[in-house]
Amino acid sequence: MCVVTLLWLLASLGANDAAEVIESLPLSTCAWVRAENDGAGGGFVVDVEKRLLITCRHIVADRKKVDVFFPWYRDGKLVTARRDYLGNRLALREAGLLVVGTVLKTSDEHDLALVELETLPPGTKAVSFSTRPTQLGESLRVVGHRLDLDTVWNVTLGPVRATGKLADGYFWRGKKLAVNANVLIGQLPTEEGDSGGPVFDSRGEVVGMASALRRACPLAAVVISADEIRRFVNAPAPPAKKPEPIPIAETLLRATVWVKPTATDLHLAGVLIEKNLVLTCARGLPVSDRVGIALPLRDGEKWIGERSEYCDPLSLHLRGAWRSGTVLARDSSRDLALIRLDAGSEYMKPVALATVVPKAGDELHAMSHPGGLEFAWVYAAGSVRQRGKVALDVGERALTISALVCQLPAQTGSPGGPILNAKGELVGVLSARESAQQVGYAATTDEIRAFLDVALQDRPPRTLAGLFARIESLPQVYAAGLALALADRAEVHRKAGRLLEAKRDSDSAVSLNSGCVQARLCRARMMKPDEALAELDTAIEKGPFHRDALLLRAELAAGTKDWRKARGDLERILAVFPADAEARQRLAGVLLELGEDAKAASAIGDTLRADPKRLPSVAADLLTQADALARKFPDSPSLAADWLTKALTAADKGTADAKSKTALTELLKQSADAKTDAERLRVLLDGLKGLK
Repeated sequence: MCVVTLLWLLASLGANDAAEVIESLPLSTCAWVRAENDGAGGGFVVDVEKRLLITCRHIVADRKKVDVFFPWYRDGKLVTARRDYLGNRLALREAGLLVVGTVLKTSDEHDLALVELETLPPGTKAVSFSTRPTQLGESLRVVGHRLDLDTVWNVTLGPVRATGKLADGYFWRGKKLAVNANVLIGQLPTEEGDSGGPVFDSRGEVVGMASALRRACPLAAVVISADEIRRFVNAPAPPAKKPEPIPIAETLLRATVWVKPTATDLHLAGVLIEKNLVLTCARGLPVSDRVGIALPLRDGEKWIGERSEYCDPLSLHLRGAWRSGTVLARDSSRDLALIRLDAGSEYMKPVALATVVPKAGDELHAMSHPGGLEFAWVYAAGSVRQRGKVALDVGERALTISALVCQLPAQTGSPGGPILNAKGELVGVLSARESAQQVGYAATTDEIRAFLDVALQDRPPRTLAGLFARIESLPQVYAAGLALALADRAEVHRKAGRLLEAKRDSDSAVSLNSGCVQARLCRARMMKPDEALAELDTAIEKGPFHRDALLLRAELAAGTKDWRKARGDLERILAVFPADAEARQRLAGVLLELGEDAKAASAIGDTLRADPKRLPSVAADLLTQADALARKFPDSPSLAADWLTKALTAADKGTADAKSKTALTELLKQSADAKTDAERLRVLLDGLKGLK
């Protein structure tokens, strides 16, 4: 049975069929736990012989005793009315369906509580824990008792959206619970009262326990994993089994990327449509801009979804999970942009465009990097609400285009992710258009094809619009090509000392194409610093991203002590090329001038992570910086010594070169043995001279 069918099953089933779904679950393992005036929620039996039950720590609060209800059948039918249970406590106690539980132990670390029951109803069974790793897209069923419903033993269905560690935990009564707990994130509309409920897979085995919601992210229910529960009750771990990936989720994982992962205002996803082409939404992506792109990380058989693993672009680069790309085209009306990667990836697999536009009711599968959640590469299931003419751009004059209106847990702050049909074909890209909860928009594949025909001008056109676009762009393409050729010749003249010829060719290039950065860069290299800065300002404003132009402007800005401008240019380079060791080394000096010693030291370490061979150059910079500090503060040798200690400690951690690491470790050890700050500084300076 497919994920979406399960997801919306109860909404479409009749009363009798719904009852069959409920009764197909092992309800004899389930319970309703009530700590009167403190909390109420679900629970489940984990040991019949010892009469042990698991629930959430935040449900039992600080109680030593709790009431526990078990399922009540009247005339062979499950009683589901909440008031019937609460109004018949005495009879239920006599029948053994309402018992007292003693709280044996609790864990704030995992939001778990172990309860010993005085008795168990006949026929009660312990849950069976799943022996398989839970996968994205896998179907979940929760038995809970949400407080805003008149019924209990409610079943909530939905797929797994993400797995991993819950870095931030969640608050309860002023304290944090479940920090760094292993969890699943389910696309489950659970609420208060469902906590503590067992979460079953399609086999009826427990994969976790419902515990909380990430309300900042639509349909993101937190499920404490079965592994944490087993450890809490000292149950033996099952033998490791190879995971069985859900095909549609695996397809999404191997095709989805994270565009500009260091951006804080937009969590932009994208989808590979060819080995080196990424399709995404248009927001925040000007044409010709250069962007950094993260690929999903893999640890053995497991994909890594925790956001914390994607915070360091340099680490991603070193692990082969970083690519740089150029924005080829954008279309705000269709909310689409196309990025060409500098290199492809062996383990990523592009998806093909669907030939048929889905109709209302068809199932959909999506992936994005939603805000309000500690995870990226988050799966979602849904369906098509409708298709029609919709404006995806903003403003009163926005054009309407053929679009899908989707039932998905979409967010305007995390657009660009792929939407696939049941066959794993691409039917759309999540738009950034503002929408209500559970509503997402996407241009149809007809619109995507029209966009690509105009965007990919190095290929034969397939439509009149594509042909006209190529004809209209010919003068501009010709002028840009000629300007680039002149700029290259100008640079050859400049390097040979033929400055008049270099100026003539670079001026001609700029007259042909005012945005020719190479020509303006050549001119700037022949100007005085203040004139060169103005020229580079124009080049960077009018032209595409250019690493050398940004690097030179950062150098000139530092020369005028405009440290913030220098920092901005260097960080812009590193956002695209995190392994640019030269830019990182210069950034260290700029950060030091800004008084951000810790970040400056970190930049030193990152420089050597990117290129261990730069140690002699780094040592020379540190000597210069220490000398400047010593001259500025002649009576405080501790300032220069402290800076060198921070920088060399970071360098020691950063370098992968064994010889350099040994030398740095020994130097730090010798400095630590110094009796005075002056002696410590002398030891460090002498050691740095030996590293040059």
